[in-house]
Amino acid sequence: PFRIEGQKTIVWVLFQDLQWEAPDWVVVPAGNLGNTSAFGKAIREAFAHGWVEKMPRLASIQAHGANPFFRGWQESFATRHRMTAETIASAIRIGDPVSWDKAVTAIRDTQGIVEEVTDEEIMDAKRAIDGMGIGCEPASAATLAGVRKLRAAGVMKDGERIVCVLTGN
Repeated sequence: PFRIEGQKTIVWVLFQDLQWEAPDWVVVPAGNLGNTSAFGKAIREAFAHGWVEKMPRLASIQAHGANPFFRGWQESFATRHRMTAETIASAIRIGDPVSWDKAVTAIRDTQGIVEEVTDEEIMDAKRAIDGMGIGCEPASAATLAGVRKLRAAGVMKDGERIVCVLTGN
């Protein structure tokens, strides 16, 4: 329980850095789903306490080869999926996420979305991030890969404020 409480501070610092003007989207890589759970809790609490005027949507991004949460989301979480995970993004190479139930609540409460991206999409995004002078590991690059995919599908729109969280470098 203390880990989730600590991870909430990522969102609170994010809001503070944005002068308490919440973005439209907070995008996070998803493996064990601790960050998804913590971010959802932080968003709910910040909104409930009036620290932000709107509740951003949470986008939880999984690698295609490690996508049990994405599979569940496609079925409105009717089934908890488990799998043997395989992806280049080792930090999210998890086939049976521990924080599944809390992450489901986070996605539902924020009207969020779960997406999957391929290893190729992850590495393409990593090259772009690295080219900006920000080193990140592959799981973190899943966030940008997810944004690219969601923008191409029209889910994320022009003019929306989108924050990608890079969880490791």
